[in-house]
Amino acid sequence: MKSGGRAFLVVLLVAAVGIATIGLPAIYGGSTTTAEATESPVESYETVSQAESDLDPADEVYLRDDGSAVLRYDDNESDVNQVDLGMDASEGLVHMLVADDLDDEMQNEEFESADFSAILDQQGFAGNGSLVMQQPDEVTDLSVDVSGEISDERNQFDATAAGTFESNSTTTGEATTSGHMTATADRFETAGTISAESGTMAAGDDTSMSVSLEDTSDGYTIDVAQERSIYDFSAEQWETREAAKQTLQEQYGAIATQMGGTSDIQINEYEYEERTTDDNRLTLDFTVEYTGIDAGIEEQLATALANDDSSDLSQSEAETIAANITELEIETFEFTMNQSDGTFDVEWEIALANYDKLTIAMLDLAESTDMNGTMPQEDIDNARAAIDAQQKADLTWEMQWDASVEQTSGNELTLDAELTSETENWKDYIAELKANDIETPNDVKFDLTAETDGDKLSVDGQFEVESKDLAGNAINAMAESAQSGPTGSSNAQSDQFMTALSESELQVARIDGSITGDSVRVEAGAKFDNMSKVTETFSDTVSISGVATESDGNTTSMYVYVDDMGDVDTASATKSDIEHLGVVDSETTVHQAGDWDKEFPDVDTDGMRSYLGLNAENSEQAEGEDDSDSVPGFGLGVGLAAVAGLLTTLVLRRRE
Repeated sequence: MKSGGRAFLVVLLVAAVGIATIGLPAIYGGSTTTAEATESPVESYETVSQAESDLDPADEVYLRDDGSAVLRYDDNESDVNQVDLGMDASEGLVHMLVADDLDDEMQNEEFESADFSAILDQQGFAGNGSLVMQQPDEVTDLSVDVSGEISDERNQFDATAAGTFESNSTTTGEATTSGHMTATADRFETAGTISAESGTMAAGDDTSMSVSLEDTSDGYTIDVAQERSIYDFSAEQWETREAAKQTLQEQYGAIATQMGGTSDIQINEYEYEERTTDDNRLTLDFTVEYTGIDAGIEEQLATALANDDSSDLSQSEAETIAANITELEIETFEFTMNQSDGTFDVEWEIALANYDKLTIAMLDLAESTDMNGTMPQEDIDNARAAIDAQQKADLTWEMQWDASVEQTSGNELTLDAELTSETENWKDYIAELKANDIETPNDVKFDLTAETDGDKLSVDGQFEVESKDLAGNAINAMAESAQSGPTGSSNAQSDQFMTALSESELQVARIDGSITGDSVRVEAGAKFDNMSKVTETFSDTVSISGVATESDGNTTSMYVYVDDMGDVDTASATKSDIEHLGVVDSETTVHQAGDWDKEFPDVDTDGMRSYLGLNAENSEQAEGEDDSDSVPGFGLGVGLAAVAGLLTTLVLRRRE
């Protein structure tokens, strides 16, 4: 097979892998990337049109008397054990299978086997897989379990991780954290602690600070207590009680002035000790009482909104929005920090109420300004309805965490962490959304485990995402991203191909791959409802209807079936009549119509449909319920893309 034929193979392979890794961007609005092959000898192509323009002429051309032809590309030096390609434009089917031995270098790599499978169709995106590798030298033991589910019944997430690792650190230390967060439609609270101890933290004088903020009827009260060192360059700001009060007035009193309120500062405790250079000590406890700040904020904000040319607010509407913004209530705000003798501790407790009014105020503001150009009115209405549904259902979300990391004197690092998230009354919330014709979240379910056993590390994972029209939406999202994103190409051929791809109406795409101790195998396929949109971009001179391959010993031949050779009368044409086409050069053998008698391999459309689960007996596979072992769910699509990229690299690399 000439280099052009190999390039055409690469285009189909990368296209198949790409199709199988684009499900998540349509769901979450992000993008997935495929691992790049380092030092790959295979040239990549931005579009199929570009590949065709660089495609070497065929080895042989068989002309038929009905205007069609068959192009043959031979590869007598292939170092790949098996390459099967298939395409049927009329049925919109694409399929490829590549299998090869791993070279000695790759067989000595740490991982021993991997299997993955993923399918994208109009009902959703699903995948599963496993990975077995030699336990890394730096891992003594490891256990990871991550699972989550979003459905009409529940919204939950659980993760645990524990392990022991070798470390080159020469110091000991430990860090821990625990806490929780709880949120409802109008209230948020969190409390937790963080502690750290390290031999690298120098012992010395204590440093501490505590802050308490109280929401009063006409303002706020802040109590602050601190003990810390004072550097010489700022000593004059704190060396007397009067200087300290003046400094506090400049720091805290200015805030009240800016917000149209007043402040009263009282020093409850003061002690200053002058020591050696940059080691002065300050102990300070003070209270700041703010009055009239909310009223000042409301007045300034209302005036600014009413005078904003980009909004269409009356003075009364602006005042209402400003009043809602200041309705946020601070129920509790406590924060403490202590550092002493190589230890560091932080503790907090915070509770906020009435923030639903702040959210509504922001939506009112968005609705009244030219922001509705980027935030459609439908989205604003849905956001209001969602807040109302949360309140009616008494939706409550809670997250808890507990984690510790310890560096021991025996050059070991231990990890123990747990994170859980649960949503109460989720079922009632979904019912409220449906009652108001608001779109509910896509169903998502995933599970990932990793475990050491003897000298092996095993990883297993699976995921399911249910969403109507996901395949079509995924293609459209990919096309839009390629054309308008920061890395998108402005090349006319690129735009033409991506537009054709988005109009091709992808129905289903699937990819499977495996790596064993000495071999690698990748299989992928897709079904389009309107593949002619894509094939029209392949060439400006010929119309490609299908592709098939066959092998004979060490020779692999690819046959490209052409329905229409353009303005060529194939019934009587000779080589000189088609030399102007890019698929012919001086070394191409042209067989005139009627001068040859040869059978060509059929495009295996039955096999393609069966692989994609389009036959009745394979309907379960069409729904993403394949029983084969498949991709480790490393963050859903990220793991699939990475493994697919790795397999592609292994298949196409040329061994020295």
